[in-house]
Amino acid sequence: MPFHAGQTFLFPLNENNLTQHLWVIATEPNSEGLFAVVSFTSLKGAKDQTVILRKTDHPFLRWDTCIAYALADIVSADDLDAYCQRGRAKMHQDVTPEILRLILDGFSASELTKNRVRGFVRDYREAARPRTA
Repeated sequence: MPFHAGQTFLFPLNENNLTQHLWVIATEPNSEGLFAVVSFTSLKGAKDQTVILRKTDHPFLRWDTCIAYALADIVSADDLDAYCQRGRAKMHQDVTPEILRLILDGFSASELTKNRVRGFVRDYREAARPRTA
């Protein structure tokens, strides 16, 4: 299954589909099929508040939400495809380009982003920048 930046998915899904966390694919897959993902989480308690989304920002959101940069990771397209095939993940509605841009900016702004993930996203954004002559 081809994946692209801005797609969201629900993971993990248990047998009763009671535990659904929304994740977003934050970068396009690289040449090795790897991309950065990050989870949405409820805006309760002392969580990372680098990026806060309102419930009107995506159909899955039921209350104000933040992006959990501490949980961000680098995932392979093969692994996500396998999770989908086994019913452990389910694709959902894309985020808007504006929300995706906010989320991408948050990788470098959040103090909780793992260095390897921050570097992966930074390299992705550098490669995507138009080159001037």
